[in-house]
Amino acid sequence: MIRLNQLAGQVKEKKAQIDPMEYLSLYDLLTPEELEVRKAVEAFVAKEVTPKINDYVEAAQFPTEIVNAVKPLKLFHHFLNKPYGHGTSYTKQGIILMEAARADAGFATFIAVQNLLLNYTLEKFGSEAQKQKYLTRTRDIEYIGGWGLTEKGYGSDASSLTSNVKKVQGGYILNGDKRWIGNGNKDVLIVWARNLDTNKVEGFIVETKWPGYHAEVIQGKLALRIVQNCQITFTNIFIPDENKLESVTDFQNGPNQVLMHSRVIVPWIALGVMRGVYEHSLKWTTTRKQFGKYLASFQLQQERLVRILSTFQASFLMVLRLSRLAAEGKATIGMISSVKAWVTDKTREVARLGREMLGGDGIISDNYVIKALTDAEVLYTYEGTYDINSLVAGREITGIGAFK
Repeated sequence: MIRLNQLAGQVKEKKAQIDPMEYLSLYDLLTPEELEVRKAVEAFVAKEVTPKINDYVEAAQFPTEIVNAVKPLKLFHHFLNKPYGHGTSYTKQGIILMEAARADAGFATFIAVQNLLLNYTLEKFGSEAQKQKYLTRTRDIEYIGGWGLTEKGYGSDASSLTSNVKKVQGGYILNGDKRWIGNGNKDVLIVWARNLDTNKVEGFIVETKWPGYHAEVIQGKLALRIVQNCQITFTNIFIPDENKLESVTDFQNGPNQVLMHSRVIVPWIALGVMRGVYEHSLKWTTTRKQFGKYLASFQLQQERLVRILSTFQASFLMVLRLSRLAAEGKATIGMISSVKAWVTDKTREVARLGREMLGGDGIISDNYVIKALTDAEVLYTYEGTYDINSLVAGREITGIGAFK
């Protein structure tokens, strides 16, 4: 805790930094299991992720070494219900992502793609045979995979996708493209495609080694740099019948259900970024001196620190409440969308404030805040842009649709 001399208004001594979760007793809102998982992930991240991740960030490479270190923890079991997992909750999943994002939002996004999208789809829509063949492997990180919805011509308007399948004897022929697909160059992919016979969107499990599958990592990306986002083309790929997700009936009872689930949890990544900015900014301003004083002695810096701290705490309460409501089946699509939009917007503000506080050194990756600044732009955009999520919430509160 930073002790201030109330008379002189200067830093007299520096003790342990204030934990933004402890400051309003936010830990008291978590269950013993959630607290236990948080501490375990925090310890792992401090040991295995934080010291190494920025080498991968600067090289824009997938952190294979770090991902392999995750395997013995059986961390991804916490994202699945029994019998395939330990039992899960929105909050427990979110806490894991928050702790990961304190080190790097790209690493947290890798976890999110593998679990909130790929594994959740397999758990919710997969047959027992598909779960045995694929979910057990993606859960244990024997396979790494992605989730193919977005296309070059269809982002926010994803339900208009044009990738398609045609029924043939023993399976389907897949053609089309996908863009911005994380982990698209790894082992397996959930592909959402339009059935040319029914015009409905259906789901399929595609192995990337199959003939006709081609993925290229998108170059020049300056955010979430460790995530291997791909442009993918499908050329006459044969998908066997057993790889169709039979319980998917259309876009609403398929990808939209998955997005409803993941959009509840994605704001936890934003919380991790906010907390990371706070921690690095506080450390910097209480250890660096200018004009003979610690930076934390100046009024402008203290105001910024308080604004970052308060924004994190307000966002945490909002995200936690949404997660609890979702667990009770009470969260509406408008609630989910409004929270995602608001929290990611505030994350951009927090990242900008942190960048300002660190001055010239704020553009170095090891000081975190420049990563936060660029990564916050992606958080603001993926899982529904700020504008689209705002309009989804606006439609719910007014009863008037302002877009398709």
